[in-house]
Amino acid sequence: VPVYHRTLIERNIETARRRLAAEFGADPEEIAITRNASESLQIAQMGLDLKPGDEIVTTEQDYGRMLTTWDQRARRDKIKVTRLDFPCPTTQADLYQRFEKAITPQTKVLHFCHITNQSGQLFPVRDLSRMARQRGITTIVDGAHALAHFPFKLRDLEMDFYGVSLHKWLLAPTGTGLLYVRKDRIASTWPLQAAPER
Repeated sequence: VPVYHRTLIERNIETARRRLAAEFGADPEEIAITRNASESLQIAQMGLDLKPGDEIVTTEQDYGRMLTTWDQRARRDKIKVTRLDFPCPTTQADLYQRFEKAITPQTKVLHFCHITNQSGQLFPVRDLSRMARQRGITTIVDGAHALAHFPFKLRDLEMDFYGVSLHKWLLAPTGTGLLYVRKDRIASTWPLQAAPER
């Protein structure tokens, strides 16, 4: 990251964070500025306590780096990663049913895109998030191709985590991203960079 870029960001980061929260419908404490969507999502993926046998349900069309991260956790932590396939295009009802049918008693996380980068398929984020929450399942949503592309508020989607690259639709500087973490999930999420105990 160029020095001028880092200096400008550090000087204005709190103002930017608060404005992003207001613009996209979140509490400022639920928003963190990151380097990109991948880092945002990896904070969620690596920050969850998971044990051997826990299951992640995702799709074959999720971003490669996110799938690689789950695969590494599967090797390290002995979790199970289930990748759903689906036709393109399909309906949001079909996607909902595919996730619902894939859930087992071991399912701990649903990880999916708001809009896929491969086909532009739109997912029913709020419906999947509500269904997951009723079952005690965490939701992680890749919003790299959605935030600022069309109007919505983060709080209305009801997911637990949402990651974005701000350079895509907001035309922010390369090397800036956003992570939304639902307020009640903040304390239990391990950061990628170690932080002092509070």
